[in-house]
Amino acid sequence: MSPVLATIYDSLSLGNVFLLLLLFFLLHYLIVLYEFRNMPPGPRLSSLPVLGNIFSLDLNADRMPDTFKSLKKTYGDIFSLKVGSYNLIMASSSEAVKEMLVKKSADFSGRSDLYTFYKITLGGKDIVFGNYGPAWRFYRKLFITALRQYVSDSPLIESRVSPQAEKLIHFMEQQNGAPFDPADCLQRIVADVVCGIIFQDGLNTKNPDMDKLLKLNVKFVESADAVKMAFILDFFRGVRHLPIKARQDRIVQLFYDMHDIIRKLLRERKETFDPSEPVEDFMSALLRARYDLDAECKSDEERSAVLSEDYFIAAIEDMFLAGFESTSTTLRFALAFLANHPNYQEDIQRQLDEVLDGRSPSLEDRLKLPLIQAMILETLRLGNVVPLAIPHVALTDTTLGGYRVPKDTVIFANTEAVHLDPKCWEDPTVFNPYRHTDADGKLITNQGNFYPFGAGRRVCAGESLAKVELFLFSSWLLQNFTFLPAEGHPPTSKASIIQFPQRYKIRAIKRN
Repeated sequence: MSPVLATIYDSLSLGNVFLLLLLFFLLHYLIVLYEFRNMPPGPRLSSLPVLGNIFSLDLNADRMPDTFKSLKKTYGDIFSLKVGSYNLIMASSSEAVKEMLVKKSADFSGRSDLYTFYKITLGGKDIVFGNYGPAWRFYRKLFITALRQYVSDSPLIESRVSPQAEKLIHFMEQQNGAPFDPADCLQRIVADVVCGIIFQDGLNTKNPDMDKLLKLNVKFVESADAVKMAFILDFFRGVRHLPIKARQDRIVQLFYDMHDIIRKLLRERKETFDPSEPVEDFMSALLRARYDLDAECKSDEERSAVLSEDYFIAAIEDMFLAGFESTSTTLRFALAFLANHPNYQEDIQRQLDEVLDGRSPSLEDRLKLPLIQAMILETLRLGNVVPLAIPHVALTDTTLGGYRVPKDTVIFANTEAVHLDPKCWEDPTVFNPYRHTDADGKLITNQGNFYPFGAGRRVCAGESLAKVELFLFSSWLLQNFTFLPAEGHPPTSKASIIQFPQRYKIRAIKRN
C-alpha cells in the first residue's frame, strides 16, 4: 500500500467518517437551499442526496393526486420539492393553475424527458407528451386540421356514433333490469366508434387487430399502480440503466405493441390513399392534411415531422386512447352519478321527451338540451378523468404566484383541487348539474375554474370530438333508460395519469 493510501486509511476512524458524512450532508443541504431560493415553500431538510424528497410523498396512496396530499396540507396550494433528478412544483390554487395554463401558457408549455413518456411516444413525437417546438406545433396543427374537418361534418360523425348507440341500447335491453357492470360494454362500444372515426367503416373491435388494440389500451389505463410506480421511477435518471427499469419497460412494451398495430394499418392505407377522394375517416384526413400542408413547411424540422411515420403513429395512438378512454370513463362516471341522483335523471328525461318527441337525438339538438350538456360538464368536473394535468416544463426562467421558477422545472397543475375547491364551487363534492345553467335554464359554457381538457397551448386537441360523443351517447341512454344503483352508493375512484371509477353494477330500467 502506498504511503498516501496508508495515511488515508489510518485517518479513517469512526469519528472522522462521521465528520465527513456530516460535512457532505451540510454541503448537500446548502446546495438544496440555494437551488430552491425564492421558489415556492417545500420540504428542504428532508431532501436526501440522489433520492430528494421521495419519502415526503404518500407512496401508498391509491390515487396519484393523493401522493402529494400531505405536502399540500403542510405547505399550501403552491409548493416545490425535489424528486430524484428533477425539481417539481405543484400548483393547486385556482389562481396558480390559471396563471400556469392560460396567462403564462408560453412559459409553461414544455414537456419533460421522463423515460417512460419519451419511450411510449417514440421519442417525444406525439401531441400529448411531445415537447414544444416547431415539429410539435406543425403536427398539432395537422392534427387539429384533420379533426376539425371530420367533426364539422355532423352527418358523418352521427353515422359513426348512432349505430353504436343502438347496439348499446340493445345490450342494456338484454339485461332485463338485472344488475350489470357497464364498463366493458361502454369501452367496447366507444372503441368501435373511435375505430370507425380513425380508420374506416366496418373496422371495429371484432377485427383481431382492433380487439388487441382495445385490450392493450384498457390494460394500460387499469394498470394504475404499475403506471404510478413507473412514473415515479422516471424522476430518477439512473434507474433507466438498472434492472429495476423493467417496471417502466412493461408499460413501454404495451405502447410498442399498440404502435405495431397502427403502423401496419397506416402502411396499408398509404398504398391506397388518393388525396382527390372525399375524406371519411381520421387517418385519411390526417394524410390529406399532410398533403395540403406540406407546402407550408418552413424548416427542416417541420419537413422531417411531415415525412416521419412515427409522428403519424404517435398521433393516431393519442387519438385512439383519448377518444376511447376519456369518453368511456366519463360515461361510467356519469351513469354512477345519475343512478345515485334520480331527481336529475327525471329532469333530463323530461327535457329529452319535450324536445325529441320520440325521435332519436342528433347533434342539432344540443342547444335545445342544456341539461344533458350541464350533466356532462358536471361529470367532467367531479369525475376528474385527468386529475393532474400531464406535467409541464418551464421553457424559460419565469415566475408562478410570485415565486421564482427556473427553466426546466417540472410543474403540475392540480386541476382536481380547483374543481373541488369550495372557494370556486358551492358544495364542490356534491353532484349538481344545475351549477352549469343560469336562471333561465341556459347552459353556462365559460364560468372559469374548469379545466377537464386543460387550457392554453396544451389544451386537449380532441376536446371537440369527446364532447360530441358524450352528448350523443348520454342522450340516447337517458332517452331509453332510467338507471338505478345496484349497490346503493357511488363507486370509489382509482387514478394514475387517468382516473376511473372502480368496477360497479347498476340496473337499466327500460322507459316506456
